[in-house]
Formats: sequence, structure tokens, C-alpha cells
Amino acid sequence: MVFFCLRLGTNWSHLVTIWSQELVAEMIDWITAIIPCHHDDMIVGGRVASTNNYGEIEWLVHKKQQVRGSHEASLNIKSIDNKNILIDGNIVKWLQGHNLFGTDDLIGLVYTAMLRLVGLFNLSPSTEDIEIWKTGHYRLSRVDCTAMWELPKRHDVRAWLRAAEMQSKSRHGRPIMTGSTLYFGKNSRRWSVKFYSKGDELDARKHKLPDEIDQRDNLYDWADNKLRGELTLRSLQLKEKQLSVAAQWKTSTPVEQLLAYIQSLNMSEQFNISAVDLEGLPARLIAVYKLWKEGEDLRALYPRASFYRYRTEFLKRGIDIAIRQPSKPDNVIPLVRVLRPEAIVQVPEWAIGTSLYFEPERRKTSTD
Repeated sequence: MVFFCLRLGTNWSHLVTIWSQELVAEMIDWITAIIPCHHDDMIVGGRVASTNNYGEIEWLVHKKQQVRGSHEASLNIKSIDNKNILIDGNIVKWLQGHNLFGTDDLIGLVYTAMLRLVGLFNLSPSTEDIEIWKTGHYRLSRVDCTAMWELPKRHDVRAWLRAAEMQSKSRHGRPIMTGSTLYFGKNSRRWSVKFYSKGDELDARKHKLPDEIDQRDNLYDWADNKLRGELTLRSLQLKEKQLSVAAQWKTSTPVEQLLAYIQSLNMSEQFNISAVDLEGLPARLIAVYKLWKEGEDLRALYPRASFYRYRTEFLKRGIDIAIRQPSKPDNVIPLVRVLRPEAIVQVPEWAIGTSLYFEPERRKTSTD
């Protein structure tokens, strides 16, 4: 039995510098920004219009155009006017074909994306435009900050999610479990946090890795037991936190923001989660298992026939309830400790230096 609880008030800020130089799997997962870029031909992916009874157009909206990148990953862009482009999407995935891990260099990601878009759309950025890309003096309306933590097995990730659903809340109230994803502030116009099993996500059809991606099996194996945490900061919150301009972001900002919002979550109750995957077990057997893990003598609690019937069921799962457990577990773990900063997983060594891990080059500006 593994116990999880939260100890509030943990000060993590001093830990940021400890791992900031490590290749940890924290990353910028989504960026929405308006980027200065002169271009002659307007970029649109179609138009949506409303007309009145006489066929006159009342309003017209330009749709974003999808731009295919690495392994069919796409990025959405459209012209605001001939001097500005809206860029919206997961740039990391667009560049390297997956978003299991990546870089936390926001400015570097946008800079690289814009350089590639110049060639794809025959853009004609001015010297001033490129300087702005390098320095990050453009507006952001959404940024997703992510990190991953490793648990022993995938069912431990699922157990963590079930526990957090039952015993946690944020300023938005109780979390919402949609499918297998746990949301805090799902419909907020300011910020939201979500957690999910990365292994389970990759098993879903729409999130499967491309067949042709390098080291596909290694990626699946690596993600199998990972808990993913994601913070979405939207326009109102970015402005309030003075993070609405890309130049205000350092490479440490994404993980600092993610951890700050995780720290604000209230998961103060203590409870237990089985270290064994109990999914699919009838409720009566789950109750039996929990009593056994709490150190109860099941022989004394159940009739002989019932006890041996239950024992037979659990032996199929490699558990012998005839062996009495200690009454006090010695593996008590705070729930938030799973999410401690130093436990954020690192980029796997076998991915470094390959196309699976994109690292932006240092951007030289005129002030260097």
C-alpha cells in the first residue's frame, strides 16, 4: 500500500537552479503569439462568412492554415495583416515529431519556426522583424508549460490520478476527470493545470507516434510509466504575471511557473492507493484487498469458505492474502512528493543529439 498526501508550503524556488542546467524533460508544449513579419501574400486556410437574407456578407473570418512539419505534425498560422502573422500550435512537436520531451527555450522555438516558415511561404521579413524574433519582443496569448515524473508502473500513474481526483482542489474548485485526464480549472479563461498518463495517451489512436519516427519502441517504453503535468497560461493570466511578452521568459520560467501553480493546489487529505493494479476487480474484492493491506487478519473476518475463495482470486494476481501484512505501512509518501522538482525526468540519453530532441541554437542579436 502506498500512502499519498500533500505538505503545503513547500519552498521549491531554491531548487530551480539545481536542475536548470540538466537536460530535464520539461518543455514548452504550446505557443500562441503574434509575430511581426512582412509578407506580400496573405496566409489563410479558408474563410468563414455570415450573410444576411439578401446574400450580403455580415462578417468574414479567415481560418488558420495548417503547416505540416516533422512526421505530419502540424502548426497553425494565418496573416493578421501584411506585417504580422499569428502562430498557434505545438512547435516542439512540429519540429521533432513528438512532444514527450523537448526544450524550454520559448524564444528559440519561435525563432526557429519563423525561419522555417520564411522558406515555406516566401516571406520577406525586415531586419527589424528578425531582430524582434531574436529578442522576443512580441505578444503571447497562450503558453503551455509541461514536465513529467516517473512512477514505478503505469498503473501507479493511474492510481495517482484517481487519488488526486478524490482528495484535491484548486481555487477553481474540485478537479474534473475527463476521460483519463484530471483538470484543475478546465474552462478557466486565465489558467488551468492538468495531469494524465503519457503512456495511456500514446495508446489512444489520435496520439499514436508516427510509424516512421526514429526509435519508436524506445519512445513508447520511456513514456509508459510517466505522469505528465501541464500548465496552460492564457492571455489574461500572462498579462497579470507580466509574461505576455516573450522577452520576459527565461529558460527557467516554464518549470518555475508550472511548479508554482502545482504548489497552489490543495491536496491536503491523506489516503491510500494500492500499489497493485486493481482495475477490473469487483468492489467486494477491492474492499478485501484494502483490509488485508491494512494488516487485518482476514481469516478472522471472513468465513473459511469465503476466505479461500478470495485467496484463490488474489493468487491469480500474484497476491497471497494468507500472509498477514504489517498494520502500519512503512512506505508513506506525500502525494506532492511525486511532483518534487528534482524528480522531473531527464531527456533520455539515447535521444540527445538525434532528431528526436530539438535544441534551439543561441540567437545572436545586434547588442551581443
